[in-house]
Amino acid sequence: MKKVLLVGVLVAVIVGSGWYFMKPKSKDSFSAKDFQMVKVEQGSVAYVVTASGKIQPINQVSVGTQVSGIIEEVLIDYNDEVKEGQVLARLDTAVLQENLNDAKARLDLATAKNKISQLNYERLNKLYKEKLISKANLEEAEIDLETSKANVLSSQADYNKAERNYGYATITSPVSGTVISKEVDQGQTVAASLSAPTLFTIAEDLTKMQIEANIAEADIGVIKSEMPVSFTVDAYPNEKFNGKVQQIRLSPKEESNVVMYTVVIEVDNSSRKLLPGMTASVSIEVQRAENVPLLSAMVLQFKPSAALRKTTDEIPNPDMMKNEDVVYQFKNGRLKPIVITKGISDMTNIEIKSGLNVGDEVILEASSGKRRMGR
Repeated sequence: MKKVLLVGVLVAVIVGSGWYFMKPKSKDSFSAKDFQMVKVEQGSVAYVVTASGKIQPINQVSVGTQVSGIIEEVLIDYNDEVKEGQVLARLDTAVLQENLNDAKARLDLATAKNKISQLNYERLNKLYKEKLISKANLEEAEIDLETSKANVLSSQADYNKAERNYGYATITSPVSGTVISKEVDQGQTVAASLSAPTLFTIAEDLTKMQIEANIAEADIGVIKSEMPVSFTVDAYPNEKFNGKVQQIRLSPKEESNVVMYTVVIEVDNSSRKLLPGMTASVSIEVQRAENVPLLSAMVLQFKPSAALRKTTDEIPNPDMMKNEDVVYQFKNGRLKPIVITKGISDMTNIEIKSGLNVGDEVILEASSGKRRMGR
């Protein structure tokens, strides 16, 4: 009887075991093979703000003319080095010379009339003291004298103006530098009736340049003066240039509904490789962390689907701070949410302040067969 009972128990165990191992797997059951994992690694990461801007001379001066006329002579050309006070061009002075001569003649005439009025006043004043003329006669002579003095002053001002305009016909450089723009040629007529037309543009010192980069308001708060900057230009794609933040301009401007601020970057151009107008791709390193736990930023995109949520533990701390996020591990057939504290990021990797250690594995995405479950 005991043998029969023992045999029956063994048969039941074998049949039960076979049914357990051969029964179909539940569609809501998952294994580690259903997910692509990524490990926390140790490395370096930097928070970098990127922008673009034009390279320009720190100081460039527009040279114009305050008088109208025909350009008689142009003495410089593009890229010429000029000194302060050097003659750049001359205008035809024929009309200006005539104006100067006319003003001089009117000044001489006013001066002569003033001398006559002075002599006449002195003569009448002497006669008045001798009581030979009335006071009214003396007063009339005094008024005539004052009028002639005023005419002299007016004529002198006209002469000074004509002389100054004559001098403006010789156009000189206000600074020492390099000619980067020439807008006129010999024989061309320039008119300065409303505003002074620009004839030349001179960059004062091309060994020192600046970049005016546009930074979005989301990043401007972390930009500080003296921060190191690196940038590239299309002309030298394999070469990196350096500079530093010199100024943050407070006047904002809006581009495509984004508020932008101009950041001026100081650049040493001793090599003269950088030319005015070049477009610079700027990188400003705000913060760097060395030898820290890093995790791919892609893991933050993984979110459990409805099916996966049935096998997911509760988030340990649902009220997370701004610098916290959730990643998922797969342990014992279930998804385990881990709250991590994030550090700096370069958009590819994230510094892990807490929550994970180097070597820990987390879910990057569902494998191709069940990818839709994790999206």
